[in-house]
Amino acid sequence: MEADLFRAFGDVETHLRIGAVIRKVSTNRNDIRALALAGLDLSGVRRVMDLGCAFGAFTEALRGRVAQEAQALGVDIIPSYEEPYLEACRRAGIPGRFSAAGTALLPTLPPASFDLVLCSYSLYFFPETIPSLVRLLADKGILVAITHFRNNARELIEIIKDVLRDRGKEVEKLSLEIIIEGFCGENGAALLSPHFGTVEKRDFENRLVFTPGDLETLESYLRFKAPLLFGGALAAMEGLLPAVMERLRETVRERGVLEVSKDDRIFVCRDPLPRRGAT
Repeated sequence: MEADLFRAFGDVETHLRIGAVIRKVSTNRNDIRALALAGLDLSGVRRVMDLGCAFGAFTEALRGRVAQEAQALGVDIIPSYEEPYLEACRRAGIPGRFSAAGTALLPTLPPASFDLVLCSYSLYFFPETIPSLVRLLADKGILVAITHFRNNARELIEIIKDVLRDRGKEVEKLSLEIIIEGFCGENGAALLSPHFGTVEKRDFENRLVFTPGDLETLESYLRFKAPLLFGGALAAMEGLLPAVMERLRETVRERGVLEVSKDDRIFVCRDPLPRRGAT
């Protein structure tokens, strides 16, 4: 899994470029992070952790919202995100630091270390850390997590499975489906509720719309997603990616458009419950 993550997210410039692609073809042009933070009084927040921070977009969204003396810690497993994350902190006016230790860092931090923990499209990689995150929150701390619904990229996934069937390989679930099911819009509240007094859900409806003029954009999106969609074993199948792309081109030409599901859910969690020895 870690190798697939590095292949998908290790190139900072590509990750940034695909973020712009997604915004361009989205039906919902609003900023999901603005919705995630809307109505929250963060004026007393002094200690922030952005877990799975990437290049710091969620931390940057805190600009002007947190205490003047606030500091942020970005945590990821990809070292090349350090400078982009720290630059995002500078734009936000929040002193920041970065760790590439990933979730291995969590047990080394003292209890009640943070007033706010952010997880943007990352908690499905490590849902088992939820008790640890509760341990790290102050008594009035808040966890804000953004995740996908299970139908994420459903149309793309079904086309890939069709191509695999044509090649004599039946796959029940692609890697991306398995990852998202770890913490998704449907099960997130059940995973969080045992640890928080209040779990609020906020939905962000969205679709990605690719037209015949967006075929190059669609190919860039597919190549970016490929390590998580195909996983190590499927990625080894010769010619799989070009075959999938050709099927996508055919679909767009026949239908005039390809719409890809990208509905997301935000969980705003307050009142962390007493810790029971979480590490």
